[in-house]
Amino acid sequence: MRLLLCFPPITDHLFIILRFCEWIHYPLCVSIVRRGGWPRAGVGTPRRRVRSTNLLPASLRRTLAGVSLGISIGVAGTLILLGVEEHDEKTGGGGRHVPIPIDRKPLEHAALRYGMPSDANVHVRSGYVVSYDYRTRNASWVMEYLTKDSLSVEQETDRANSKFAVDKDVPEQFRVHPNRHLKTGYDKGHLAPARDMSHSQQAMDESFLMTNMSPQVGAGFNRGYWARLEGFMRHLAGQYDAIYVITGPLFLPSKNKRTGEYEVSYPVLGTPPDAVAVPTHFFKVVLAEKRGAGGFATAGFILPNKVIPENKDLRDFQAPLDVIEKQAGLIFFDKLDGVKKENLCHENKCTLAAAAYRRALSIKSQ
Repeated sequence: MRLLLCFPPITDHLFIILRFCEWIHYPLCVSIVRRGGWPRAGVGTPRRRVRSTNLLPASLRRTLAGVSLGISIGVAGTLILLGVEEHDEKTGGGGRHVPIPIDRKPLEHAALRYGMPSDANVHVRSGYVVSYDYRTRNASWVMEYLTKDSLSVEQETDRANSKFAVDKDVPEQFRVHPNRHLKTGYDKGHLAPARDMSHSQQAMDESFLMTNMSPQVGAGFNRGYWARLEGFMRHLAGQYDAIYVITGPLFLPSKNKRTGEYEVSYPVLGTPPDAVAVPTHFFKVVLAEKRGAGGFATAGFILPNKVIPENKDLRDFQAPLDVIEKQAGLIFFDKLDGVKKENLCHENKCTLAAAAYRRALSIKSQ
């Protein structure tokens, strides 16, 4: 479809052919033309049912049907030559984003081994994969693959050399500048932690792209309890062969005390329509892989974007994965459907030692 979009007259002709085919009610022609990218029934705009008409003589209808079939075959061949069946995604610094078509070639990253939560606006980085929501200016989700080796510290990697930066892979009108968070009372909170990217300077730098940031309450959350949860994920990477971590924002409803109805309400940074939404909550889902013994363990957590006391039990925030899926509108680890997964918090105490907690906080504050 990439090359086809470069030739507007061709798309105009396809539209005329499609309408002509529907006029004579020739299904084969319609199906061939629609395969070139027109909205399908159930996807995009609803397909209108066209009633057949007897305004044309039968002999003329048969003639027109034959002509339309010939045109359709020619169009189908042209579409193939133009590369309509090429399935990939390209994003570039110029701001253009080509949507991922159906039957696309799978993206390559270790984090995606057991499935991808969604396929909208996906960007693959060195240390993580991110799906970005243009409407809220937050990531929909960020996914990491962590092992003992991936968490090893490369001596030449220096966090001080990394700076918050605009992500030029995002169309210009949806980009967030680092200054947007200044004097708002919110931190630029990493979703894929910088500490997880110590294995290379490139990975560290990419963790500071604004597509990996969400507005988070600072003291007591981003520089407090949230840091504890990030540290706990690294602890798990040392206990299992590998872990897969999915992190993202949530915009959850609360009950209106006056009306008794549920409402979604959250602050924004800046002025609409260019504002950045401030999530009400954040989720973190982990899949632990036990390759030697076989099997998997999972856990999911939902934390409010507010100050959380240090002595609060992490298990108080544990939530079933299917509940998080419904609230986030995502599907986690779909390639493991039907595979038994243990409750990770039954295998591990979902707590973090005080010393490790203080180390996590000190790193977060650097």
